[in-house]
This record gives sequence, C-alpha cells and structure tokens, in this order.
Amino acid sequence: MAPVEQDIYQWVSDAFRQASWRIQRPRSGGRLQHDLIVEGGGRKYAVQIKRSSEGRRDRVIPLLSQAILEAQAFAREVGEPTIPVAVVGAPRIAPAVVDAVQQFLQLTAPDVGTGIVDGDGMRAFWGHGLEVLNRQPSPKRRRDIPKAIGPRLPRLFSDLNQWMLKLLLAEAIPEQFLSAPRAQYRNATELARAAGVSLMSASRLLQQLEKDGFVDLSEEPLQLVRIPELLSRWSAWRDRFQEFPVRWLVKQDRSALGAVLKSYTAEIASAGRSATDRGRQPRVCLGLFAAADALGFGFVYGVPPHVYMDRFDLGVLQRLGLSVEGAENSPDAIIRVPGNPESVFRAAVVKDGVPCADILQVWLDVSDHPSRGRVQADEIARRALGQFLRKK
Repeated sequence: MAPVEQDIYQWVSDAFRQASWRIQRPRSGGRLQHDLIVEGGGRKYAVQIKRSSEGRRDRVIPLLSQAILEAQAFAREVGEPTIPVAVVGAPRIAPAVVDAVQQFLQLTAPDVGTGIVDGDGMRAFWGHGLEVLNRQPSPKRRRDIPKAIGPRLPRLFSDLNQWMLKLLLAEAIPEQFLSAPRAQYRNATELARAAGVSLMSASRLLQQLEKDGFVDLSEEPLQLVRIPELLSRWSAWRDRFQEFPVRWLVKQDRSALGAVLKSYTAEIASAGRSATDRGRQPRVCLGLFAAADALGFGFVYGVPPHVYMDRFDLGVLQRLGLSVEGAENSPDAIIRVPGNPESVFRAAVVKDGVPCADILQVWLDVSDHPSRGRVQADEIARRALGQFLRKK
C-alpha cells in the first residue's frame, strides 16, 4: 500500500477506533479486494476505501460512486445483514466539496453509508449511525485554508436567460441545429410565453440587455444589436459543471454511444410512461465534440465523447451500459452535469434519433477546450454562426 493510501486507511481506521468500534480485515480469497469490516452500535459495516490525490469534486464524486458499487458487492459477500459503506479520502477537501458530495448522495445513494475524510482531520459521514464519526478540521488548519472567492453570477447569463437568448437568435439558425420557437417578439410577455418562463424572468433579461446596449426596447419587434460583442461576452462566461469519466461495462466502439442514447431517449418518451415518470428520468444528449460531429461540423477527433446528463444517476448509467469504475485514467466517455441544464436541454436537437446539444451550445462549450477547442469553435463560427459574428 502506497504511503498516501496508508495514511487514508489510517484516518478511517482511527475514526472507528475512537468511537470504540471493533475493526477487522476481511479474509482474503473473495472475488473482490476489500478493506474493513467494522462492528459498532449494534450494526456490522462493510467498508470500501478509495484515495483521491486531489480534493476536487470531479475527483471525489466519481471515486465515491465506484466505492459505493464495490461496498454493495462487498456487503453481499459477507453473507449476513451488513451495511455497505463507501469512503473517499484526500489530502484536503474544501467545505464546498463536502456540500456537493452530500447533495449528490441524497439524489443517488440514500441507502448506503458514506463518508469523506482528509488530512486536516475533517470527517463527514452520512447514514446508518455513521454521523457519530463526524469531526471538523482543527481551527489552526482551518485558518490555513484559503477562502475561495468566486465571481457572482451575471444576471445576463443565468440558465433561463441563456435559453431566452437562444430564442432571440433562433430565426437565423436552421431548425436542425437549434430547437426553439421561431418568431418575432414585441415585448417581454410574448418572449416569456414562447420560452415557457415567468414574465418577470423575461422582463429582467430585456432590462439587462437594454442596460448593456444589446436591445432597444422602444423598437418593435425586439431585435438584438451588437451581437458579436454579446456572443463574445457569452463565450467568456463559464457555467459551472461537474464531469464524471466513465467506461463501457462491455467494450463498445464509439458509434455505440449514439445508439444507447437513442434507445434511452425513446424509452423515456414512450407512450407507456406518464409525464411524471418521464420527468423523473434524467435528460441526456451528446455534447461538445461528439455533438459537433453528429451535427456535421466535426473537426477534432480522438477526444472522449461527452454526454450531457441533467443530474448524475448511477442507475441510468448502468442502463446505458456505462460505469465509473476504473474510468479515471482511461475513460471511454465523459458525463457532464451542466450548470445551465434548461438552456442545454430545451434547445437540444435530435439527429437521426440521437439527442444532441444545439450548435450554439457546442460553440460555447468547445471554445476554450484544451483539445483544439478553439479550432473546432472557429469551424462552427465559419459555417454556422458567421451571420452573428461578422461585425457590421
């Protein structure tokens, strides 16, 4: 066991020992490699531990997902009532990451015991009586952690504002590249009705656009001006997102991804499901370079395809034939949970039955991607968005 792995194993073991719980190592010879069996509070726990070299949420959450699956298999192997527990440790984990992990667990694994620990002494556990192990970092170490200061969300590029901006630009973009009503709007009421948002949301967007000089509300119909500058500001804005590397459960080629998304989309849209049932299913679509390729604008190859999912769901991942297990270093695909889901999924188009992010969203997303994203964005700008980006 590597030194850092040994440290994390020790942190978890110490947490149980300090609660006076009994620890034993599982016998070797099982189908899976396991870490600890713990007894305490009248319960037995099968504990699976994972190490992350960084405390970032896009590292911690995928490893926790993998540990959950392994802990569940571990508990079944024990052969008696045993609670699966998944734990991830990292040198330092920020409070914001702890909050993100808790929200993720509430949606995806409410029945599994889980925990995260770090070298500052922080311990956060959830479920099945594990909360007694919780501990905050020492005050001295807490003072050493720099406070993260992030930019405020500009009102102009909130999620629903981005969706409404797509409506205002839609007349000049072919329907096969962007799904949105095509019309001219005289006022906020008409825009709100077409976008399916509140009148207040539409009014606030138009007021912000007028303040920034991108629309004249005295003119009818509404017409955006200085569009190249508006798109430049939009491209520079970065929505927060989470990414999860995944691999095929059974090895497939790249073309299989479109087929499984097509099948999943058809399933949740089937007549046998109620609107409520459909609403509970995460929306999915191809994104970034994979979407550009599907829409006929492919220019960069060799990048793992991205799939947008409006919330991360292990059950849906398995239905798609994908898993987070062992995917961190060599992913077959990347699941991206966007910070602007309404803008992404309302404007998504269907190409040969496969849902794809719209071409404007693709342009925004690839423009700063390290894998020749600027080249791909320029190709989309030249062929699809030239009428917007040419200054008049």
